[in-house]
Formats: sequence, C-alpha cells, structure tokens
Amino acid sequence: MRLFLAIDLPEKEKIKLERQITALKKQYPQFNWVTPENFHITIYFFGERQDTEKIIKKISDLLWDQSVFYLYSLNLDVFVHNKLVTYLTFQREKRIEQLAMAIKNNFDQNSNSQKKFIPHLTLARSSKSSKQQYFALKRKLSKIRINISFPVEEVFLFESILTDKKPIYKKIATFKLLKD
Repeated sequence: MRLFLAIDLPEKEKIKLERQITALKKQYPQFNWVTPENFHITIYFFGERQDTEKIIKKISDLLWDQSVFYLYSLNLDVFVHNKLVTYLTFQREKRIEQLAMAIKNNFDQNSNSQKKFIPHLTLARSSKSSKQQYFALKRKLSKIRINISFPVEEVFLFESILTDKKPIYKKIATFKLLKD
C-alpha cells in the first residue's frame, strides 16, 4: 500500500477554494489540476508499505496528546520539482510543525534532514516552462488572494491508489486531536 498522513480539508473549504481558483484554472487549462475531493495537506509520505497496522498504532501513540489547531491560508506560489507545482501556503502554526516533526522523527530514522515542514496544499502540476514563463506565473500567483480557514480536529492515514487518470485517496485510519 502507498500511504501518507494528511489533513483533509472540510467540504465547505474545498468548495470555497475551488471557487477562488476558477479564474486561474481557466487561464491555465494545460495544467494538471488537483480535483477538489483530493485537496489535502500532506504531513508525511510513507511510500509503499505493508505494515499498515504497525503504522496506525505508532501514529496513535504519537498523536494521543496533540490538540486541535486552526489553519489560515496565506497565498499561492509555485516551485520546480521535476515539474512546476502550484500550491497554497498557510500561516505558520507551531502545532502542525510539532506534529509533523514527531511523525518524521519516528518514521524517518535514517534521515539527517533538518528540512522544516511547511504546510502547503498542491493545486496543480505542469511541465517545466521557460524562466520567463515561470516568473510571469509567480507574479500572477502573488496577486491572487485565497481566503480559507478551518480547525484541524483530525488527521488521516490515506492510501494512494494510482490510476491512469487521477490518483484515488482512500482513508485508512482517522486520528482525532484533543479539543482544548
């Protein structure tokens, strides 16, 4: 199974976000846009694993004392990672950073990477472009304001099922966070 731990956006926020990026999608129809039902914020990607029950138990043990927190959108941006990736950023939130670090430290034993976790939601992927096109897109994205916010009351372990068209994300386990 191909597994990842993520925050699933509430339906209302998925609809709001989709409405706010409609004009952008029309301007860039050649991009491979993520469908609203697949909007999520990945906390940790496990990859191909067979020890699902062990992973669920370990995540439960790590998250038992994690509290509910809020996420507030910031802006759109783009980075290059084999392809152009357009994404939505969020305001810094210590609790999600601590949660992500706890998971990473317990599942990524061999990594010396001190790379900081930055919550983001991938919106689209497209083939690499010229520097000029990249900077034009970056400028355009910086002018778009996205306004979504929501409480994170639970996180999910998803299975990613790859298909010819779009991946299918299936919830395998739910981990409720503590309400203050």
